[in-house]
Amino acid sequence: MKKYIWLFSVLLLTNILISPALASDTFEEDTKVIYIDQLKQVGSAYEGGKKVMEFPVLTGDAETTTDPGTYLVRVKDENYYSRKYQTPMPYSLFFNYTTRAAIHEGLVPPPKKKISLATHGCVHVEEPYMKRLYDWTEAGRTLVIIMGRRTED
Repeated sequence: MKKYIWLFSVLLLTNILISPALASDTFEEDTKVIYIDQLKQVGSAYEGGKKVMEFPVLTGDAETTTDPGTYLVRVKDENYYSRKYQTPMPYSLFFNYTTRAAIHEGLVPPPKKKISLATHGCVHVEEPYMKRLYDWTEAGRTLVIIMGRRTED
């Protein structure tokens, strides 16, 4: 039993010490990273480890979540139109092409009005930020890191 406790302790300690180092390596090694903080509803773009822009976002709600994870921008489409939702999604950066989840131009209301809005798993960013983010992003080379979950607050 002591052997298992010791092994678990070593694994836990290793995870705690190495995880922050791996996260910082992501921002240094990969040239471009888009970081979405769902709890704060803020996005940031990093290039070479330095923040180049910050912007407000609207992510999915409890029913239509924007799944946390690390993704790669696979496809860029300046004039995408969603047939499923019958709506334009300008400047789409598809990070989860299987579910058609993208960062795209869309309404980002004040916090109290966000509660009633859903993005169906996408990330909305308003102009002029979205155009700038779209032009800056490189398909196949820009990482998207989505952290946390949106709350009702």
